[in-house]
Amino acid sequence: MNHELPPVPPPKIESPSHNGHPGLVRDVIHKTHLWAHALAISRFYRFGEAGNFMYTIGKSILEGAVLYTMFTMAETEYKVAAVLGVLTKYVYPGITFVSSIKVSSFVDHLERFAEKHRQLQKLINGLTLVGVGQALGAAMLVLCYPPFFSSCFGSLSFSKYLLIVLYLLHHIFDGSAQVAEGRVWFKLIEIKLRHGNLSRISQNFWGIHAMSQNIQLILGLTLLWSTTLITGLFRDHLDAGVMWAIVLLGTLLTGISKFCLPLAWHLRLRHDTKTSGDS
Repeated sequence: MNHELPPVPPPKIESPSHNGHPGLVRDVIHKTHLWAHALAISRFYRFGEAGNFMYTIGKSILEGAVLYTMFTMAETEYKVAAVLGVLTKYVYPGITFVSSIKVSSFVDHLERFAEKHRQLQKLINGLTLVGVGQALGAAMLVLCYPPFFSSCFGSLSFSKYLLIVLYLLHHIFDGSAQVAEGRVWFKLIEIKLRHGNLSRISQNFWGIHAMSQNIQLILGLTLLWSTTLITGLFRDHLDAGVMWAIVLLGTLLTGISKFCLPLAWHLRLRHDTKTSGDS
C-alpha cells in the first residue's frame, strides 16, 4: 500500500509587532536596572552622574528660558537673528574639530602612564577645566537674557554687536567644554567601570553608558520644551519672578555641575581608590 504522509505545515512566523516591543521594553528595563545598580555600588560613578544630571537639568532650563527670548530680541530690536543662526550652524563644527583633536591628544598622552591612579588624577584635573568652561558658557548665555542684556548693555551704541560676541563666546566656552567632557568622562568610567573590579558592571559597560545617555537625552528635551512653553506664556513679563528663578537656577546648576566629581575626588574618592580600587 502506498501511504502518503501529510504535508508538513510551514513554521509559524510571529509578527515583529507582537514580538519586538516586549523585547525592547525588557531590554530597556534591564539596562535601566544595571545603570541604577552601577549608581548604587560605585561612589565614583554616582558623583560623576550627579554632575551630568545637574548639567542636563541646568542647561536645558537655561536654554529654554534664554534662547527663545534672545532670538526674538535679536530679530525685533537688533535685526541680527540671522547672524546668530549662522554662528550656531557654522562656528560650532569648527569648535568641535579643534576641541576633539586637542582632547584626543590629551587622552593619548595619558595612556602612556601605566599607573591608573595617575591617569585618574590627570583626567579629574581635565574635568575641572571642563567645569570652568561650562560655567563661563552659562555666564555668557545668561548675559544674553533680554531683561539682563537690556538693563546692562541696551544703551550702548554697539549693543547688537555685543550680543553677537556674547553668544559666540557662549558657544566657544560651552561647546569646547562639552566636547572635552564627553571624552574625559568616557575615559574615566572606562577605567573605573569597564576595567575595574566590579565584574557585573564591567560586563555591561556599554549598556550602562548608553542608558545613561538616553535618560539624559529624554530628560533634557522634556525640560527644554517645558521651559520654552513657560517662557512663551511669560514672553511679555520676562522680568517676572518665576522667569528669574528659572534663569538663575539653570545658571547655578550648569555652573557647579562638573565640579561634583572633582570635589568628591579630592575630599574622599582618591584615598578610597588607592586602598580598594573599585569605589
